[in-house]
Amino acid sequence: MPAVTQPMAPTSNVGAAGSLLSNSVAMGAANLLSRGLAYGYFTLMARRLEARYIGAYALLVTTGMLVELVANLGFDKILIREIAVSPDNEGQGYFQAALPIRLGMALLCGLAAWSLLMVFFFKDSLLVGPFSSALFLAGIFPLVAARNCESFLTAHERLLPIAAAQLSERLVIFGAVVLLFAGVIGFKALLCFTPVAAVARMAMVAAFTRQQWKRGIAAKRPNLRRLIRQATELLSVEILAQVYFRSDVFLLAKMGGLRETGIYQIAYKIFDCCLSLFSGFLQAAYPRLVRDRSRRALQNMLAIGMGLLTIPVATIILWRHVILGALRPEYVAGSTSLIWLMLTVPLVYITTTLANAAIVAGRVRMLIGLAVLLIAVNVGLNLLLIPKWSINGAAFSTFACELLSALVLGPVVFKKWACPDLDVERNLWRT
Repeated sequence: MPAVTQPMAPTSNVGAAGSLLSNSVAMGAANLLSRGLAYGYFTLMARRLEARYIGAYALLVTTGMLVELVANLGFDKILIREIAVSPDNEGQGYFQAALPIRLGMALLCGLAAWSLLMVFFFKDSLLVGPFSSALFLAGIFPLVAARNCESFLTAHERLLPIAAAQLSERLVIFGAVVLLFAGVIGFKALLCFTPVAAVARMAMVAAFTRQQWKRGIAAKRPNLRRLIRQATELLSVEILAQVYFRSDVFLLAKMGGLRETGIYQIAYKIFDCCLSLFSGFLQAAYPRLVRDRSRRALQNMLAIGMGLLTIPVATIILWRHVILGALRPEYVAGSTSLIWLMLTVPLVYITTTLANAAIVAGRVRMLIGLAVLLIAVNVGLNLLLIPKWSINGAAFSTFACELLSALVLGPVVFKKWACPDLDVERNLWRT
């Protein structure tokens, strides 16, 4: 007879705070180091390769990111949410149910992407053959397997292995680029290291998942139809969010020119770096938010993040001319847009936290409607403001949309979080 399993026992406040702090620091440091390595190896590639090879690499990387986005099918937060509050047999059942679906989607998406690249659009201009491009895209299989393990570990608040695994992936690619820069390998060989890096990441998180796995119990199979439906809804939110955050670049390039777009991209990179400061904290805090669905927990999470973000935001605003000028004097022209983007950083933290709370409460469809609204408002503001104020108009549009998002999400989420029947309702939509 299988052993009786119980949900994870709550930890003490001191132990919980220490775990949250260590997980946040680990993920935050890993994100910053990974971005630093990415910027470093991109600089080395730019110095070594011709522009057309850089363009080919950017196209393959972008294709890989899109394949990963669709292949993951929005499972990450859904799995974390379900595993975090489920007994061991149910949690392991969610893991086992999601993995073959993800791998199947990776196969379909990978074949479709390879066909579009090598058969229809870039057959004679991608600078690499069918085998090299297929090998590059094959990295999606260990990557989605790693993401499945990472969801399981995150639900159990084991984020240190995830941070180490993601950093190891970047280190493998960085090492390959160093070999390229030294002339040891060529461009095609560089592409072969992408699946190697993904395998290194998968192997590390799989080993820790095996340690966390409870043996001797029969995994309970979840409702696959409900699981896929909820994951697909979240996937649509993630796709719409990508469109929302990146549409300003395309509109600015069309209406303002490539020079203005380049200046804005520098300011946006600084903005993006600030977002990575709290991404680790939000990832570490998400399973805690799933278990403690109290209004106080949500308020504390918002207060802690807002307090910590004031320091880097204020520092960058005060030193913006020095920071931009150190990169190149012409980038100082983006100082005003950088102010608006820095003021947007706390709003992004608020809206992301509230969106996570909405996912916990089962309000993904509300997020879909909000994402559609934000895309419409963002495009409209960009079309209105960019012709007159260029990059400053684009930056203000981002600020205005995040402010709108916070004003819409805040009342809805806090009203829901104050509902005494939240547990009862959650059990209803779980069934």
